[in-house]
Amino acid sequence: MKVKEIGNLTTDPKYGEKGDTKYCNFNIAINNPFNKDDTEFVKVSAFGKQAESCRDYLQKGSQICVEGKVKAGAYIDGQGKAQASLNISASEVQFLNRIKQRKGQSKIDNALRNSEPNTRNAQNQTKEMSR
Repeated sequence: MKVKEIGNLTTDPKYGEKGDTKYCNFNIAINNPFNKDDTEFVKVSAFGKQAESCRDYLQKGSQICVEGKVKAGAYIDGQGKAQASLNISASEVQFLNRIKQRKGQSKIDNALRNSEPNTRNAQNQTKEMSR
């Protein structure tokens, strides 16, 4: 079954690689718009380039829209009670709030972004001087 849900990350994403497969796992909280006391907690897994983007730009509290296959699971909790879980294998993850680069990311991206306007200004100044 395919689902599309909007939620907020409850933890920072956990990125890993197994062989050639890149993956990123995180949990989201999905609020019921009609009952603010009703919240579902869902595990999400993203793969490939999408996993890298999630690792680089998502953090606890980020709001996302995730689309993918849902799978129900069951486990025994610490008190010996049977519990149910929902897991989404993401086919698409959309970032809904402003993207902030996470700590430890390459400074090259920032340098490139900062250099573009300076290059344009230098070109404009050269044109003005030649007039």
